[in-house]
Amino acid sequence: MGTVAAEKCDDFGWQPRGAIDPGLVADTMQNPYVGLGRAWSNSAGYSLAAGENLAYLVYTVEGGFDFTVDGESVETAASSLILLDGAAPTTARTLSETARFVWYVKPTILASGRGRFRFHEPIPMRNASLRALLALTNTVLNSPLPATGSARAHLGIAVEHLVAGALDEERASGGDDDAMHRDGLFMAAQLAIETHFRDPGLTVGRLARELSVSVRTVHDAFSRFGTTPRREVERRRVSEIDRLTDDARRSSSQTAEAVGFTSARQLNRAIARARPGTAHPAAERDER
Repeated sequence: MGTVAAEKCDDFGWQPRGAIDPGLVADTMQNPYVGLGRAWSNSAGYSLAAGENLAYLVYTVEGGFDFTVDGESVETAASSLILLDGAAPTTARTLSETARFVWYVKPTILASGRGRFRFHEPIPMRNASLRALLALTNTVLNSPLPATGSARAHLGIAVEHLVAGALDEERASGGDDDAMHRDGLFMAAQLAIETHFRDPGLTVGRLARELSVSVRTVHDAFSRFGTTPRREVERRRVSEIDRLTDDARRSSSQTAEAVGFTSARQLNRAIARARPGTAHPAAERDER
């Protein structure tokens, strides 16, 4: 988390500014044709790297952003999409705890100045094409990268056309889709995980009680980001291990207890899932 996630954002084209939020989480995939990502953090600031032949998009699920585009300030809120011309000088900072999806494409129908779509202003939206775009993004980020150049090019076309479909649907879509968005729930869950991850008794049921919602609602909030509450608790515990590895006297059992796992075996299984091929240093000492 934190620094590693910031490096992923930098590689994607959003260069971090100021102090790195240690709670920043980011998953990204990018190639010359298309980039897809999702991230959440308590606070963050970025400069957009110049990409004259790219269009960038940010969909804010929870929280909000203050963008400065060509010297003009633009604020976005939850459930809104903004299109950004990669050639326009752009900075961004979060206004609160913020969860978002990000993309870039080599635009054809989305090209700034040549299409019918609005750039550099927030567009509130909740519609079927957007849900399909989010589902596609989660699927790609949870899968191996496309193996061929043609597959990557087609993926870029698919992303661009789903964005265009979402924009076309924007005026026709309406209603308060609770399955799509519950104000602040995902970030509230992340805050609860941050507070209680060291407690081995932290379960999805307890998380739901903490948030005063049902277990199903908690799972729905995380599924929008292609993840689960259990995975995020585990991810937070594994990231905490790095802070403890400087103590050479600590055994793997002691490390496991310190970060919320019930045993060294559970700790090592979690590391194997998060970092294939990596063993915890204390586990190697225990085996000798």
